[in-house]
Amino acid sequence: MQKVRTVRAPDAGDVVVGWLVRLVAVFAVVGVLLFDGVSLGIAELAVTDTAAAAARAAGQELDTGATAQEAYLAAREAADTDHDLNDVPADRFQVTADGAVTLTVRRTVPTLVLHHVPGSDAWLVAEATAGHDAG
Repeated sequence: MQKVRTVRAPDAGDVVVGWLVRLVAVFAVVGVLLFDGVSLGIAELAVTDTAAAAARAAGQELDTGATAQEAYLAAREAADTDHDLNDVPADRFQVTADGAVTLTVRRTVPTLVLHHVPGSDAWLVAEATAGHDAG
């Protein structure tokens, strides 16, 4: 009897596992970047609302006869109540002679990966300016 020689095809299972590992790695990277992007977008929207609320709080404080410093503290408190990372820089807080308030709220956005990218510091700060008219 003659021995039959079988030719084995390359193991297709290894190819499938290799592609699955690559696919999972790509989805993981895309997922992390997507998470960071969504975090930035949500922070931009939230800071806009926070700036309006802080300006309103400062304006209402001024309406009660408070000083500009007291109005500034009210704005900071309103911004901090919304999120611990919010900041109202003193140099971006203005009260006009008629009692109108203009201020800027800033928030450094926490991310998973983007904060490790050199030069990304400017991207990671959400900032919004709002005002409140006197009266």
